[in-house]
Amino acid sequence: MEFQIDRFEPDGLVVGRNGYTDIPLGTVFVALAKGRLDGEPPNLTTVELGDLAVVDLRLTEVHWFRKLLDVVPSGHSASLRLEGAGLEDVATALASKREREFIYIRA
Repeated sequence: MEFQIDRFEPDGLVVGRNGYTDIPLGTVFVALAKGRLDGEPPNLTTVELGDLAVVDLRLTEVHWFRKLLDVVPSGHSASLRLEGAGLEDVATALASKREREFIYIRA
């Protein structure tokens, strides 16, 4: 399971989007990674740039269209409350990413 993180909100929630699998509450993310989009539409390719850090972030809340859910629905954007070690690493990665790069966490 992977969740791409776009930004932090002032209230501490991380905002991003999910891939193709529901992510239930209680999921523990263990890796922070970076990727990049190469090429031009419609011929975009994803290049994995590798793991940035080992994290231990537990999913404790999912905010989706002003509702609290028990899962991050597959293919949707959401705001997440994450608890544990690694939030500072996420903030550092977001601040240093370049154009066309993206940051994600992996369970």
